[in-house]
Amino acid sequence: MDNRTLADRLRTMAHELQEKNASLYRVQAYRRAAETILGLEAPIQDMMACQGRKGLRQLPGIGAKLSQKIEEILTDVASNLPRVVS
Repeated sequence: MDNRTLADRLRTMAHELQEKNASLYRVQAYRRAAETILGLEAPIQDMMACQGRKGLRQLPGIGAKLSQKIEEILTDVASNLPRVVS
């Protein structure tokens, strides 16, 4: 999953949270995380592979809960990719 796709997914989640009247702070956190990810030069998946959630938490606007959610999204996408049998 590229950075733009992940950012779009986080924005969609923010919108869904807003529709459910979730905390404004939480909605804004998802939106800030999306903007942070869009601003990265390197692919977010590379960062996860090298640094894990700890690397994500070092990014502005991404705390423990959001880093866990991002890891879940990336892991879910990776687990649904077709496997090549050799």
